Amino acid sequence: MRELNIGGSTVPAIGLGTWHMGDSASTRADEIKAIQDGIAAGARVIDTAEMYGNGRSERLVGEAIKDMQRDDLFIIDKVLPSNASASRMEHSLDTSLKLVGTDYFDLYLYHWRGAVPLSETIATLQQLQQKGKLSIGGSQTSIFLIWKN
Repeated sequence: MRELNIGGSTVPAIGLGTWHMGDSASTRADEIKAIQDGIAAGARVIDTAEMYGNGRSERLVGEAIKDMQRDDLFIIDKVLPSNASASRMEHSLDTSLKLVGTDYFDLYLYHWRGAVPLSETIATLQQLQQKGKLSIGGSQTSIFLIWKN
């Protein structure tokens, strides 16, 4: 199995994406089973975002993993650029955590660069870090946050 080193954590290189999951009540049971079957087959990374179905994907992931050992999973979530501000980011993060049903994300990404000044986003991230909610890492092309266990 190939593995990646992300923010000091080693995770399997193959994961489960959830874009468009949770959008239809008629496919919900099949989508939950697909996530659970993927994990049973060895996938440990689950990628979701607040924008995927306006939180419906996050809620679906939460339902799929509710009876699983959380420490066995590597969950990635993303903040929308419109929520990457001082007035909105903490609420956005807390909402996503509640929908997924966890008290931490292993990786929290800035989905893409938006209109909020980057300096405000960074300052907000630092404030969340000082509150003990996040540790901050990054690369030249993206800003990401690693949830502090």
